[in-house]
Amino acid sequence: MAVSAVRAVLLAAQDDVAAVLDPAAAGAIIAVADASGDTVSEITARHAIPFGHKVAVRAVAAGRPVLRYGFAIGIATAPIAPGDHVHSHNMRSALSPAPRQEGKSLARRPARWVHDLARDSLLAAGAPADAADAMANALTEAHLRGVETHGLRRLRPYVARIRSGAVDGKARPRIEGRNSLLMVDGRNGIGHYVATAAAQAVSDAARRSGIAIALVRNSNHFGFAGHYATLIAAQGQLGIVTSNGQVCVAPEGATQPLLSNNPLAIAAPLARPDAFFELDLATSVTSRANVVAAARAGAPLPTGLAQDADGNPTRDASAALAGSLLAFGGAKGFGLLVALEALTGVLAGGAFADQVSSKEAAPDAAEGTAHTLIAIDLASALGSEAYAQRLDELLRRLAALPVNPAAAPIRYPGERRWALRHERLRDGVPLSEADLGDAVKLANELGLSA
Repeated sequence: MAVSAVRAVLLAAQDDVAAVLDPAAAGAIIAVADASGDTVSEITARHAIPFGHKVAVRAVAAGRPVLRYGFAIGIATAPIAPGDHVHSHNMRSALSPAPRQEGKSLARRPARWVHDLARDSLLAAGAPADAADAMANALTEAHLRGVETHGLRRLRPYVARIRSGAVDGKARPRIEGRNSLLMVDGRNGIGHYVATAAAQAVSDAARRSGIAIALVRNSNHFGFAGHYATLIAAQGQLGIVTSNGQVCVAPEGATQPLLSNNPLAIAAPLARPDAFFELDLATSVTSRANVVAAARAGAPLPTGLAQDADGNPTRDASAALAGSLLAFGGAKGFGLLVALEALTGVLAGGAFADQVSSKEAAPDAAEGTAHTLIAIDLASALGSEAYAQRLDELLRRLAALPVNPAAAPIRYPGERRWALRHERLRDGVPLSEADLGDAVKLANELGLSA
């Protein structure tokens, strides 16, 4: 068999995909070699495939696992044919919640439509305009950046807690300035609004003093932490944001959880417009929402994610829900999680660890969530332009690193999110049938036409 110009490597005989070792144009012939380097087949690329990305070597039906390394790396969300580019457009994580009808195209709506639906629903539920707008902004940004777990599917429970009085929808945060230290009492208000107000206040304080920190107590769930870090970064500053939340994580061997999967977000502006460096990670190996989805599907968990109520490692999702999640990175990750709790609830003087109320166990109780937001003014440090140039140099050097041919291309934190944001602003936000249907139904229940 002749060797073609475009090469791909198949890591295990049963794999459904191979990694291309050269960029492949649509219609290119790809020579697929096994791990020893022997060509085993040739396929035609049906689409352009970037270097390091996956090409299908056999058909995979929608809803079926996609194999690589001999293991399932995801679930096909649409029928996949040999020669297809296999990526996020036709495959989801094996642990991500599935759309209601796997394989069907997702509905697309303009970002403004998503924002206005959320804002109008919150207004109808009794939230004031600025609070409704803050939450709608956060929900819309979640969809634009691919963080769907914090998008419209959260709107119904947020509205329910506002209407029940568990969250005071009309509360406005009280901010007390102590030079560059701000103490913020969220007064049980809408978490997205409290955090947005704190981000604005800490940014303003950093512009005056070079650096500032806001310690927030008595708040509620605020969505994804990266949103607030980039609100700060958009002001020419470096933003650092963390939060505590509902208890779900325990150290290895513990028989009950004590901490949340406290997120950590760090964001900074780049020299190019409309893009940011954005690290945003939870400190558990996976989210509780992913475990819930696995339990509903009857799917086993990968090892190392969770433990049962007796503190034993488990792959049973139902047993994990009765037990706890594990921190990423073993003991080091758990140490970071404890440190973040010391930096949030403990330092802010609010609820910490298992003092934060569970929305499931006590749906009508105030959460008492704490957040910490730090802003470093770049103009007061190296200078905004100098910092942007140095950061860009770091990212260029990162992208230029030589990599194993079978490895995925190197990305800097936030690169995928902001590329996705530009794409979705242009083409519309993809919404699953479940998310779209429930959001429209909720709006109708609130007396809106959507």
